[in-house]
Formats: sequence, C-alpha cells, structure tokens
Amino acid sequence: MEGLAELHTHLGGSVASDILWSLAHEQGIALPVKDYSEFERLVTVSDPRGVANLDALDQIYHWTELIQSSPIAVERSVHAAIGGAYRSQGITTLELRFNPMKRNRGGERDLDHIILAAIRGLDRASLEYPQVRAGLILMMDRTFSAEQNSVIVEKAIGWAPRGIVGVDIAGPRPDGTRYDYRQALPMVEEARAAGLGVTIHVGEEGGDIGRDEIGEVVEVLRPDRIGHGILAAGSDELMSALREAEIVLEICPTSNLLTKALRDEDAVRETFRSFVDAGVAFTIATDGPEMMHTHLRDELELLRRIGALDEDELAEANRRGHEASFVRAGRLMPRV
Repeated sequence: MEGLAELHTHLGGSVASDILWSLAHEQGIALPVKDYSEFERLVTVSDPRGVANLDALDQIYHWTELIQSSPIAVERSVHAAIGGAYRSQGITTLELRFNPMKRNRGGERDLDHIILAAIRGLDRASLEYPQVRAGLILMMDRTFSAEQNSVIVEKAIGWAPRGIVGVDIAGPRPDGTRYDYRQALPMVEEARAAGLGVTIHVGEEGGDIGRDEIGEVVEVLRPDRIGHGILAAGSDELMSALREAEIVLEICPTSNLLTKALRDEDAVRETFRSFVDAGVAFTIATDGPEMMHTHLRDELELLRRIGALDEDELAEANRRGHEASFVRAGRLMPRV
C-alpha cells in the first residue's frame, strides 16, 4: 500500500503523553496528579473498555487542550504529531484539527499567536519531512456563540496561504439538545468561498437526533466531508443522500468503539459493509492516535481482521484519503 492518509485526527489526541508531561511542567501548569503513570491515565483513554460517553472524552480533552494553551506548546505539538505520524506509520497525507480558542486561555493569549505557532510547527515538520503533505483545520464549536465561530473562520481564511486548509465544527451539544447546524451556514459559506475545505462533525452518536442532524448537514451545509457520520449506516435515505452529494465520511473505528458509538466489532463490520454496499465514500482515521492508544495501521488491521474490508477496499479507502484531502500544492513557505 502507498503512503497512508489520515484526515481526521485532533491535535489534543495526537501528541505522546511524555511530550505533554514535559510541556505541562515547562509551563507550570498545576496538574491534579504527580506521578507520570497517573498523568498518562489522565490524558488518554487508558481503560481498554473505553469511556462512558463523549462527555467523558471531553474531560480528557480538557487537559490536553489546557496543556497546549501556549504558542510554544502548540508549535511543539504540531511538529511532534506530524513527525510521529510519518516515522511510525508512514503517513504522507495528514490533516490536524484543533480549536484555537480552546488554547488561548479564554482570551488571555492572542489568537493569531496561537495559530501562527501551529503554522511554525507545520513549517518545521515540512522541512524535516518533505515527503508529507500536511495541513491544519481550524474548528468551530457547538457551544460557542455565532460571533466566536465567525472569528475562527475569519482567522482560517486569513491564514489559509500559510497552511490552514479547512474548517470544522464539533463539541458537545448545548444542554444535550439537537444542534441547529443552520446557524453555521454563513461561516461555512464564507470559508468555502475562500477556497477552504469544509468538514463537519455529525452522526457519531445521538440515535434519531444524530441521524436527523446528518440529514440537515447534508442538505444545508453540503460539506466536502463528514467526521464520523456512522449513524447514516442505518438509513438508506441518508446513505443515498451522502452518495449523491459525493460527501466523504471520515470513520474512526477504534474511537467509535471506545466511546460506545459502536457497540462492538460486529457493529463496526456491519457499518462498513452497509457503506460499501450503498456506494458511500469513506476514509479511515484514528481521531487521536495517542489518546486512543491506536495508530492508523492498527485501524487497518482491525478492519481486515474482523472482515469489515478486504485488501482492495482498504487500499481504495486509503487512496480516497489522499484524494479527498484539503491539502493542496503551493502552500506559501517562510523565506529563508
């Protein structure tokens, strides 16, 4: 198989625990634990049975995002994530996503400095690993105001020549209710008009609400890709809509098992076979390799072992990852 493509991984879940440990101490962050093994359990899904739900996962992200809340920490994290992905997995197309407003200490740090730090990490990694096409996706949040999300998109557009390749929206639903994705339409249209890719977190969990949200996102936002989207596997209508809109799903099998979004390996297999049979396009990802204690080759082996995909289908999903990437040639590099 050619070099691997990973399109759905969060910066907060992509940095090794020992690096986060050092970053936390260098910045003087008060941690609730003093022992490294306890810290590792704090910043990863350490129980092989997974977490209770996505809210529990958000608690883990709270710590990784706090540790990455400085320019130097963001720069080192991006650099480490890209280099580690290439060295350990042979990943040659990589997109890292993060929310800069969750790394500026509530406005204490300048947002542009955080974003530029991520770009510096991207630049350094690009010089060291020229085999890798890498880019950054800035994330809006479902708990943020429209004004906050609009600022994130504005920053993504402004820094696009330097390596910001797309926008996303994620985060918990406010008060656990259905999220109205229509409020994100102006921001999504602005990003698309500026040439940025659009991917939306939706359909990972939530039962009927999650399925309804997929339909709304496909109809209203028309993204290039959808993060997860696994609930569509239970609906012929949604799978038809995804196929006709040529939307690519970013599926993260181990993450979905650990968060109970998919109940077991049989459910993983059934989900993938449904998408293959319906002609729904997808690619394989980890969501956060270090946090989930998995890597992209582990994901491919899992799908092979349980009979979810055969060798040709795995190779096709990987090719699609390269093709569906928002990273394009011609990114402006710093003058040296």
